[in-house]
Amino acid sequence: MACAAFFDLDKTILDTSSNVALSGPFIEAGLMSRRTAVASALVHLPYLLSGADESRMQQMADAMGRMARGWDAAFLEATVEDALEKTIAPVCYAQALQRIEQHKRAGDVIVIASASVEQVVRPIAKMLGADEVLASCAAVDEDGCFTGEVTHFNQAQGKADACEALAAARGWDLTQCYAYSDSVSDAPLLRLVGHPFAVNPDRALREMAENEGWPILTFMSTVRVLPRRVPTAAKIALPFAVGVATGVAACALARRRLGR
Repeated sequence: MACAAFFDLDKTILDTSSNVALSGPFIEAGLMSRRTAVASALVHLPYLLSGADESRMQQMADAMGRMARGWDAAFLEATVEDALEKTIAPVCYAQALQRIEQHKRAGDVIVIASASVEQVVRPIAKMLGADEVLASCAAVDEDGCFTGEVTHFNQAQGKADACEALAAARGWDLTQCYAYSDSVSDAPLLRLVGHPFAVNPDRALREMAENEGWPILTFMSTVRVLPRRVPTAAKIALPFAVGVATGVAACALARRRLGR
């Protein structure tokens, strides 16, 4: 029976917050001002330094909704896709990527489960070669713009419930599944699976992991993710055409030499 490996994203696969890493491209795209970017960084700063409890994560969700109000959802996702190679690919933990590859070789389904909004998480998960994405959902209006309301905050018990629902739909035995996270806010998910791992845990999660006997992993080095691009027909055809043309020219030259 197939099972899943659930990976938190920020500070578990990435060595920072995805929203902080993407603030530059968001400013360049006109999605936010520098002042808004600084405010967003200040909201994320306590989490980056020492982790986040449920109250602090709710503050982050409220701030996320306010900040994104009026943004075009499709444009946000396209902006993230365009910025991946510059901002996200260089800040992935090598050890996290190795774990993902090990699970893929074992036939496990890779699930990225993040509190960030789905338009941010989807492109990153695709770059990482993940099979499934669970993320926060924000309401959009008839024009496809965010209203400022977060309809599902994929954090704490909300994340655990989403993972449990996905497992039920796919027929996975959660006692055989894996979960990786850095934050005590993901304790409900870690308790849900048979193989929980605390990755660079905050103080509260480290204490919990030691009490529960959960493995504690230390991810330190970052490495650039190699792009997962499938060559288009045009990109394949061009080298082939050049090769054929070169071969034809060489044969013609050889015949002219023989005819002398």
